Amino acid sequence: MEAAHGGSSGPVRFERMKIGGADALLAPRPGTGLLALAAIIRRGSADEREGEHGLASFTASMLLRGTQRRSSEQIAFDLESLGAIAGEGDGMDTCSLNVRCSAEAAPRALEILFESLREPAFDAREHEVHRQELLAHLRMIEDEKFSYTYREYVKAMFTGHGYGHASEGELADAERITPADCRRWHAEMIRPETLLIAAVGDFEVGALRDLLAGLLADWPVNDGPVRPRIATQPPADHPRELELRKPELNQGFIVGGFRTPPITDPDYAALRLGSAALGEGFAGRIFTELREKRSLAYALGATLRSYRLTGHQVLYIGTKPESIEEARAGLLREADYLKHNLLSDEELNRAREYVLGKFVMGQQSHAQRVSHLAWWEDAAGDAAEGWRYPERLRGVTAAQVREAARKWWVEPTMAVLRPEAG
Repeated sequence: MEAAHGGSSGPVRFERMKIGGADALLAPRPGTGLLALAAIIRRGSADEREGEHGLASFTASMLLRGTQRRSSEQIAFDLESLGAIAGEGDGMDTCSLNVRCSAEAAPRALEILFESLREPAFDAREHEVHRQELLAHLRMIEDEKFSYTYREYVKAMFTGHGYGHASEGELADAERITPADCRRWHAEMIRPETLLIAAVGDFEVGALRDLLAGLLADWPVNDGPVRPRIATQPPADHPRELELRKPELNQGFIVGGFRTPPITDPDYAALRLGSAALGEGFAGRIFTELREKRSLAYALGATLRSYRLTGHQVLYIGTKPESIEEARAGLLREADYLKHNLLSDEELNRAREYVLGKFVMGQQSHAQRVSHLAWWEDAAGDAAEGWRYPERLRGVTAAQVREAARKWWVEPTMAVLRPEAG
């Protein structure tokens, strides 16, 4: 099947197909001399069970740290010798391995990438090295006001659901995970039938299809079942207020938000513009009203986070301890303003151009286009929805923004970090 996906220089033509049990989106860009490819593992932290928190992320991080045939150092050397760059990613809904290289080096670079996917070693020494790196990262989060408050807010927002914990887990999770746990997760979750392969670059579709088919053909056989993806919505009943305390703080921090629908919902485009008008960029209402006019904040903003099954509108502000209550009320007041007032033509057009500009700038490189193709295919069920998205944004009216905010920006969840009482 051939479809088109919009980009900064016109639609990207791609073909959708099955290769060795995996889904694939192949988008040739002849003459560029480059290739970007991502193998998306359609399982993430949301699919973890109790006692597994952090396991999807930990396992993904181990894939490039040695295979049955190459050490971590050998993988790095071999990729460097090809001028190729590889990396891994993790998230609520997916994890991934990706590579960028010249078209000429693609066969050898992809051989390394898929060897890492198929047969990781999960070496005990490399496992411990990664564990110590992860522990250091998690300890840093404890000391970062936004990261710590946001993590606790997400736990409250999605209590009782797979979205309700950080993808990398917490300190106790990192201490607990073993190489055997990673092997089990790999066997259950990282298989051809869970993969979405997206590629953009200088290739002939038939040749790349045949190359990928060969790389997937010798995947180790596993007779066990593939664990299904989580399909349930987060429970409606969850904590609305969360009080956090830390010693030796000079500022307070507030993260709050509202549950929102996934990108497939008709209200999504209106909510995306509402988020931009509320607090993205220097012209957002919370920047103008709370920072410029009231001098309440040293850091503030808004963002709309979207997952496969749901999403949430996030608001945040850092402020002086004595201004916490005023700042909290201000965040909610500005959200409430958009529920009862129409955006002016100037505000709506600024929000629209801001979002459309970010959309276009996010597709400048082959790697960015790969990410867009894969994200829309997984989250919306059709990568071509990404091509239609700008038109959805252009069709949004001020009345639709107001009605979407009224419908979805209800019953906020608020996490407030204060200095520990002395």
